[in-house]
Amino acid sequence: MEARRKNSVNTRGALPASEQFLGDFPLFADLKRNEIKRLARGAVSYELPRGRVLFHRGEACAALHLVVSGQVKLSVQTARGDEKVIELVGAGGSLGEVALLMKQPYIMTAEVIADAGFVELGRDAVLEQLAHNVNFLRCILGEVCRRLNQRTRDLENCLLLNGTQRVAGFLLSQAPANGSTGTLTTITLPTKKSIIASRLNLTHEHFSRILREIQTAGLVEVRGRQIRLLDVVRLRSFPE
Repeated sequence: MEARRKNSVNTRGALPASEQFLGDFPLFADLKRNEIKRLARGAVSYELPRGRVLFHRGEACAALHLVVSGQVKLSVQTARGDEKVIELVGAGGSLGEVALLMKQPYIMTAEVIADAGFVELGRDAVLEQLAHNVNFLRCILGEVCRRLNQRTRDLENCLLLNGTQRVAGFLLSQAPANGSTGTLTTITLPTKKSIIASRLNLTHEHFSRILREIQTAGLVEVRGRQIRLLDVVRLRSFPE
C-alpha cells in the first residue's frame, strides 16, 4: 500500500479533525463523544487516485476503511477472468467490516474509480472497540445487516426481473425523492455505463440497447452520463 498518501488526521482546533469526521459519519451516528474519541486514536487519512486498488481479494484484512470522498468499486473475477461488479461505494460508505469481523481475507477487490479520500481505522483498534463497546458493535452489525439485505435484493432482482426492469429500477433509484411524482428530473450516472451494466448483471451492449429502448419509448433522454427522466410513472411499470 506504499502508494497511499497517509497523514495523521488530527489537527488543531476544538475537536481533532478525525473525531469530527467520525462523529458525523453515518456508521457511527449512535456513538457518544467519548466513544468517538477512543475510536479516533491512531486513525489515519490518505488519498488514492482513480485506478488504484485499495485492497485485493485474498489479502489479509488490515483495517476498516471509511470513504470520505470519491467512489470505490467492489468486484470479483469469474473463472474466465471477467469482472463482476458487486457494489459501488461512495462518500459515507465503509469497506472491510465482514472480513474484519470474520478475521478472514477480503472476499472482493476494491478499486478506486473516482479520486477518493479515506480514513482508516486499524484492525486491532476496531476489534478492541468491538470487544468492549456494545454501541460500536451494534453500529458495525447494523451495517453488515444492511449490506446483507442489499445483496438479497440484488439476488432477487436478478432472479425475478428482466434486464429492462433492472435498468429502469436503477435509473429510478438515482432520482431524488421529489422526482417520484412524475415531474421531470435529470440524473447523472455515478460512473461509466460498463461498470453500471456489470453491477446490474448485464453486458455493456445489452445495457446500452435497453437505454435506447427506454429512450425510444419516450421515457428518458440520454446525453452521455446525463439522463433526463421524462415520465417517472410510466418508467416504474416499463415494459408493460
